[in-house]
Amino acid sequence: MMPSAQVLKDATLFFSCSTPNLATVILAMDFINDKFTVHAHDWTLSPAIKASLELQKKTLNQYYLLMDASEVYHVAMGM
Repeated sequence: MMPSAQVLKDATLFFSCSTPNLATVILAMDFINDKFTVHAHDWTLSPAIKASLELQKKTLNQYYLLMDASEVYHVAMGM
């Protein structure tokens, strides 16, 4: 299984067990981003997998941008 696939599977299983709150989602997104970054710089992986990880990071960054624009996020973070 690709490294990112396992991380995403774990996140899916975690969130399917309960209703997540915003803080949990933010922590999970940060964890996923960290794992994608580590695996994207792993020299043992093929260039195709590393390119896929970079694309996944770009997608995740789009979610970060949407979250930054959310009023709920700003209220939750005390901004």
